[in-house]
Amino acid sequence: MAEFSLHLNDDQLQIQEWVHTFAKDVIRPAAREWDDREEFPWPVVQEAAKIGLYGWEFLMNAMSDPTGLMMPVAIEEIFWGDGGIGMAIMGSGLAAAGIAGNGTPDQVMEWVPQCYGDANDVKLGAFCVSEPDAGSDVSSLRTRAVYDEATDEWVLNGTKAWITNGGIANVHVVVAAVDPALKGRGQASFVIPPGTKGCSQGQKYEKHGIKASHTAEV
Repeated sequence: MAEFSLHLNDDQLQIQEWVHTFAKDVIRPAAREWDDREEFPWPVVQEAAKIGLYGWEFLMNAMSDPTGLMMPVAIEEIFWGDGGIGMAIMGSGLAAAGIAGNGTPDQVMEWVPQCYGDANDVKLGAFCVSEPDAGSDVSSLRTRAVYDEATDEWVLNGTKAWITNGGIANVHVVVAAVDPALKGRGQASFVIPPGTKGCSQGQKYEKHGIKASHTAEV
């Protein structure tokens, strides 16, 4: 087993400098405006997409770093720029990680790119786990998923709370109970495509900080 080290190699140092420059030149100058507006910073995220910082390719490359340091280094520099804009840039990664961790290879390749889109058509993903009565205790989730044999569809019912990009995302990944008796072992993740009937935004939360990150009920 290789000895653990926090020493950054040349590739990681280049990523650190690249992201820091973007944070200094683009994120920080825009931080106050979008915090005051309490809106999703679409122009900033689009600029991140143009340079390849917001996109599924960067996510996959960073996650494949065998040292495990590339993603934390990038996140540290992004959030040095601003916490709210940082969440706006990184929030889709929560949905992408949920798909990558539970989906088949074909599902990953189909849906993860749709959580990001491209520089000309930015998309968002949302990972929907927490509920009004179930935050960190995922065994208490009340959102149910029931298979309808007549329509060959899964029907989901429930409310999700405190969801980053909730309601404005193109792809929602929803964790629901298939067999509540099994608690956490009886849950599954469902990809909700854009435009799905019944998937809508509830209240948008007013926050004391990271206001450029959209947080809402779904």
